[in-house]
Amino acid sequence: MTATPAKGTITITHTRADGTLVEGSSKGDGVYELIRPCGFRYFRSLGMLGIQQSRDKAAKRWKINAAAEALRQAGWTVEIEIDEDTRRTFAEAEEERYERAESRTERFGTYADNAAGRSEAARERGRQIAEGIPFGQPILVGHSSEARARRDQERIDSALRTYVEEGKRAGYWAAREKAAAAYKEFRTNPGRTLRRIEKLEADARRVEKWLAGQSAGGYRRSDTDELHRRKAEIAEELAHWREVIADAERRGFKVWGPDDFQKGDFVNCGGTWYQVQRVNKKTLTIPHIHGGVRVAVVRKDPADKTRRGYTIPYDSVKGWASAEDIARLEAAEPEPEAERTVCPHCVRVANGQKRFSEARGMCTVCGYAKPQNFKAGPAPAPEADGHQEQAEQAPPVEEPAPAAETCPMCHSPRWHPVARRCANCNHAPGEPTPAPAPAAGEDWQEGMALVFIVSKNTRRTRKRALWAMTRREAQAVCGDSRTSGRSYMLTWTDRPGTEGADWEWVPDNGSLDQVLEDLGITPRREWTTAPKAAAAVAH
Repeated sequence: MTATPAKGTITITHTRADGTLVEGSSKGDGVYELIRPCGFRYFRSLGMLGIQQSRDKAAKRWKINAAAEALRQAGWTVEIEIDEDTRRTFAEAEEERYERAESRTERFGTYADNAAGRSEAARERGRQIAEGIPFGQPILVGHSSEARARRDQERIDSALRTYVEEGKRAGYWAAREKAAAAYKEFRTNPGRTLRRIEKLEADARRVEKWLAGQSAGGYRRSDTDELHRRKAEIAEELAHWREVIADAERRGFKVWGPDDFQKGDFVNCGGTWYQVQRVNKKTLTIPHIHGGVRVAVVRKDPADKTRRGYTIPYDSVKGWASAEDIARLEAAEPEPEAERTVCPHCVRVANGQKRFSEARGMCTVCGYAKPQNFKAGPAPAPEADGHQEQAEQAPPVEEPAPAAETCPMCHSPRWHPVARRCANCNHAPGEPTPAPAPAAGEDWQEGMALVFIVSKNTRRTRKRALWAMTRREAQAVCGDSRTSGRSYMLTWTDRPGTEGADWEWVPDNGSLDQVLEDLGITPRREWTTAPKAAAAVAH
């Protein structure tokens, strides 16, 4: 058998500070193809081959030995250097992780901005091409313009597809940017850190058993040197994360335990107050969480004599209250809506409504209960005389500051709340009054509706109202083919919103008088609920 000629020397090194790396290889020498099946990959930032996620860990000798054997069979001389004692501190490793997260945030933000720019540029290209084509203009088959029209069609289609694809790509990188920016906050979250400490303490107990020659986790280990190294690493990690918890406690975080609760207390979990049924060593037993949907306080059913319930760990606890505290909160009258604040739980669907009552510490609609710790101070006693005293006695409810007021028409942040004017769309509603809701009658079609005119490719700050009439009349007018054209149409609604803010009257030029006459309809120019008698006379 002919011996394979030597090709060179490859050195595989491992330290806990740098991980497992390959030295002596260059692009195109075939080394990557040989060791890739063994778990090695190329690190672009280092310009070297190595094993992913091998830093701060013991050497994966089975991968290293397999790669060395494959290289030797191909004619390479392989040297293996493993140093398990050269390592970096856990604090240094954490700081590097945070720095890399910041670098990812900046890089992903650049990717998102570039993709958004390409998306908008593609949309603008398609719009410019489309503007040169009259609305509704078909391709004239056989005409000299046919070839160009088909090219324009393909260019518009390509531009719009690029707009959509780049928009999705921009959203993807924006989400990656957001995740990278939240890495440190996610990593040092107190509840998550407590669970990490609990796991490390279990690992420490397991290592102690192995060092004592006992079985732990269902097996034994005899690699004493590695166990001693792992013991030191666990101690360092525990010290680091316990300092994170201590810092969180200095900033007001509460580490809950069995000594903080007794049967009958209330615990806030997920924005709901649950009555404590049983205090356990590591958990609390509460009524099942399925009973807490849109409910601020959940108590155990007095008729339920069983011990069943739902358990939550102490790191899920967000607040404590006694039965008396909850009773006082439930007895408190909520403030008028103008004095309430935005609920952080249902803010997305509240449409600007102020639903959260600070006097009760609860949302008046979705049932969200703000986490509070009444061990620091009792809940306020309800006052029958007025709402202001209740609000002053209520404990402070920590919640994010409400978003700045935006324009009710274009939702631009350039809205001036004092002048009630938008610098973006010039919307100035003044002091609008809501339009009256349609009266409920026996015949739904006899209720009032507003007829609007809408135009294609025209952006209006307010809807343009032409007439007020009954629903039956509005259906007949809007359904007539003579009330729609190539660039406009009529539509109607029975819930038009606020006059001056959402819609406004526009002049009637009389172009549709013949349609109204043929249908026997006499429209009105004021938005009021039509009396039944008037409706009967009109018909």
